[in-house]
Amino acid sequence: MPAINPARPAPGTVLAALADLPDPGALSRSFTRDQAVFGLIVTRIGNDVWGFEDRCPHAGLPLSRFDGAVLLSAGAFLVCSAHAASFRLCDGAFAGGPGRGEGLTPVPVRLGPDGLIRLDG
Repeated sequence: MPAINPARPAPGTVLAALADLPDPGALSRSFTRDQAVFGLIVTRIGNDVWGFEDRCPHAGLPLSRFDGAVLLSAGAFLVCSAHAASFRLCDGAFAGGPGRGEGLTPVPVRLGPDGLIRLDG
């Protein structure tokens, strides 16, 4: 079992407001602690939201671009900025391109009645 990243935010941390995410869409967030960095991508389709580590399983590089932008294709797929592998917005499953067929690592998030998306569990 891999070690827990010390930069991972605590459960309940506000990640974004639903209104800040396009529908469909995605945004990246980065958290730091000492030398550790934890990258997270939050995705949205309608009122459903999901979270994934901002790390391509193929090469271990961030999915997001250096400026934090997240690339989307056809409104349903995240696209790795390093080598264009694609993953479904709704579950992070591998959808095509270079890679070994591995999906993204999920991070539990929840949408509260106040319209804020928080890290869960």
